[in-house]
Amino acid sequence: MANTKSYSLGPGLSTAETVAGYCYLPFYVVLLAMLIEFVSGYFHLGLSTLQINICYFVINTIVVWIIFHNFLLRSLRGTRFWELVQALILGFVLYYAGNYVLSLALHLLRITVATYNDDTVQALASENYAVMVICSVILAPMVEETLVRGLLFGSIRRKSRIGAYVVTILFFAMIHVWQYFLLYDWKSVLLAALPYLPAGIALGWTYEKSNTIWAPILLHMAINAISFGVMSLR
Repeated sequence: MANTKSYSLGPGLSTAETVAGYCYLPFYVVLLAMLIEFVSGYFHLGLSTLQINICYFVINTIVVWIIFHNFLLRSLRGTRFWELVQALILGFVLYYAGNYVLSLALHLLRITVATYNDDTVQALASENYAVMVICSVILAPMVEETLVRGLLFGSIRRKSRIGAYVVTILFFAMIHVWQYFLLYDWKSVLLAALPYLPAGIALGWTYEKSNTIWAPILLHMAINAISFGVMSLR
């Protein structure tokens, strides 16, 4: 008999949530930041890079909550505590193991990877550390996981598990570096995307393991919090 096992991801998205989410995705990736910069220039607001980023994070969070609040609440109500804890622990192990393997491979191959996005975040944090912690540790993980894992992974996963992983891992990596294609050599930007691959794998697996979107959200928050902690020690 063929294997008919279905992989549940807990409460799924409604059709309305899925359509609205895919309609908003281009704004999240590209258009929202461009719109904020246009408004700042057109109305002579003179917003700084930090202020533009704050607007970007806050607007994204509000829109994602408006579109997906029912999904987030359904998933929260369906969360099983010990499954969540187990998924988070194993997700941490998978993430840091993946990071170690990647770092070792890059070292052996003598490949140096630029940290364009980390450098940008660190520069913004030097202007207002507390605000960037809120944006990067709380707001960004909720938005990114809802869209990348909840929307993309969840919808693709119904048809192809491998496809869901491939698409979301690559998408997650590219949303952190694509803007640097305008500033740097394309090869160095592609290499800069590599450190995001272990996180993409671990976050997708954590979602599958726990059957709740709150697992990758919490794991993402923890990873970013640790990164900020390490950053503050430099």
